[in-house]
Amino acid sequence: MIRILVIDDHPLVQAGLSHVFAEIEDITITGSAKDGEEAMKALAAAEFDVAILDISMPGKHGIEVLRAIGAEHPDLPVLLYTRFPEEHYAVRTLRAGASGYLHKGADPDQIIAAVRALAGGGTYITPSVGALLKEAVNRKREEASLEDLSDREYQIFQMIVTGKGSTQIANELNLSVKTVSTHRTRLLQKLALTTTADLVRFALRQGIDETFVG
Repeated sequence: MIRILVIDDHPLVQAGLSHVFAEIEDITITGSAKDGEEAMKALAAAEFDVAILDISMPGKHGIEVLRAIGAEHPDLPVLLYTRFPEEHYAVRTLRAGASGYLHKGADPDQIIAAVRALAGGGTYITPSVGALLKEAVNRKREEASLEDLSDREYQIFQMIVTGKGSTQIANELNLSVKTVSTHRTRLLQKLALTTTADLVRFALRQGIDETFVG
């Protein structure tokens, strides 16, 4: 069961998400918060698999809350779910640690898919956000430093940054999930990174031209 914390001060959004997930067997909302302070208290009190976060809330801005979650709960994937257009915040929030970005006008199937992707260790990036990310890469490229990765580690790195989780990678490469996890840990260490979101941002900085899937 995927346990979700919804961080949004709009009751209609909370109710709408509850309705979306009500009949989904593998996803349940187990916590809610209307601002960053409540969110951090909820995270300290219970375990969650995915956080759904708005940008505009009372008190701290959503990006500040995102960074606070990343600092205290680095393994928790965060999906930005907001009314702001992608071109305003998508790249900024992904660089700040989000694992996905979705507009509130998206279809219910998209948010279900996004939650499952994040809970599986992947990312959720729509084609339009992918275009924005590639544009950002083209504006500023940094020197690549992937030479220390083995062939298998580089292969898994490429699969991770295109949104594939450990189970999917294991199935496609005919490896055990434990072996994939070991390779992931090693490549993170070699690149001095910590999370999947760090890997995505690293790939962007290197200008790696992969197709980001949503």
